[in-house]
Amino acid sequence: MKKDTTSYGAERPAWDKNDCSVRALAVATGVPYAVASVAYSVLGRRLGKGTEVTLSERLHIEILGMTRVTAVEGMDLGTFLQVAPKGAFVVHKIGHAFAVVDGVVHDWENTSRAGTRITRVWRVTERARAKMEGLKGLV
Repeated sequence: MKKDTTSYGAERPAWDKNDCSVRALAVATGVPYAVASVAYSVLGRRLGKGTEVTLSERLHIEILGMTRVTAVEGMDLGTFLQVAPKGAFVVHKIGHAFAVVDGVVHDWENTSRAGTRITRVWRVTERARAKMEGLKGLV
């Protein structure tokens, strides 16, 4: 399993903790951390607090137009990487979010393993990328 932790070291406010959903969205859509943070904050994410799954669901589907991939929910991460080797995804497991881009898991060390059980997955669409790129000019 290929992993990359460098994107999770992106510059961010030191006081903003529990921000895995923000980091996952930034990595999966290819935008800076600040842009993803604004997208979540506009919907009510409180800095320094974890993000409710319902808020992620609203942002990903209703606003960005990402596609929820229900067929892989409940699958372990290793199997998911085999069935979805291409594309960009925001992946949730219980209590945590991370990105998978072209088969590479972008997360902290030892947080996501091959046996990690997936609870939700959203595929990043070109529409979502374009919307996030459009936010760059506002940040």
